Amino acid sequence: MRPKTALSYGAMLIAAAGIFLWIRSAGESLTAPERLRLGHFATEAASVTSFSHVLLALVVVILAARGLGWAFRRINQPPVVGEMIAGILLGPSLLGQVLPGTFTYLFPNQMGPYLSVIANIGVILYMFLVGVELDTDILRARTHTSVATSHASIVAPFLLGSAMALWLYPMYSTSDVRFVVFALFMGVSMSVTAFPVLAC
Repeated sequence: MRPKTALSYGAMLIAAAGIFLWIRSAGESLTAPERLRLGHFATEAASVTSFSHVLLALVVVILAARGLGWAFRRINQPPVVGEMIAGILLGPSLLGQVLPGTFTYLFPNQMGPYLSVIANIGVILYMFLVGVELDTDILRARTHTSVATSHASIVAPFLLGSAMALWLYPMYSTSDVRFVVFALFMGVSMSVTAFPVLAC
């Protein structure tokens, strides 16, 4: 690696660490509400109704993702952008706000563990396919570009997620969770979820 490139990467990492330390010091003065005492979730055995709900949720998610992916491909955009927008449209931030009854029917709380398992299996298979289809010759030919892009795609979302914790911590955290833990969780979540998009 060239000295100039190494210095640039070093400066980027030092700047990122400095920005995160500033975010951490700014967030230490924030307070979060006390933990609420919630009732226990119902622990029902899987039934035909829950299985049909899982299938219904999968069909809705797949149709929405494929449909918006196809629409974005038609306007010369990466299909993954349409798939991300489909996830936002079906999530609690939009569908849950506009049509809460429909959202609750499609994605009831007891379906969360089942959908989470299916989603994790999907991510594992997806990352396997990314590794199989990865052309290492292109990476070798464009080493500096690949490294710079991968670093930027991790550092930028990490810092943005950590900065967003300054706004979200007082609203969504509890007093038994330290701000630095919440900020790290937000930053890592944002940077990890950015990788599949970069791979696409």
